[in-house]
Amino acid sequence: MVLFVVAVMVLVAVGVLLWKAVTAQALATGTGTTEDEAPTGPTRTPGAGRGRRTRPIAPDDDPEFLRSLDEQVKRGRTDGQDPSPGA
Repeated sequence: MVLFVVAVMVLVAVGVLLWKAVTAQALATGTGTTEDEAPTGPTRTPGAGRGRRTRPIAPDDDPEFLRSLDEQVKRGRTDGQDPSPGA
């Protein structure tokens, strides 16, 4: 029974290594790079047809928001509102 479990683990390991070798070779040679034939698993090649993911940015991390806030402070809030809510 132990021999069977070890054999299955070895076969799985060999299969994973072969799959990684084949997909790495396919990416290197340019074959299989169409959308329909691209590997479905994660790839570790940097910049291999991946665009930069955009995610929501909090206002305090958004450079455009911070820049506009800085401009409002420098202009002195021309809309006539008091910048401090407690006053």
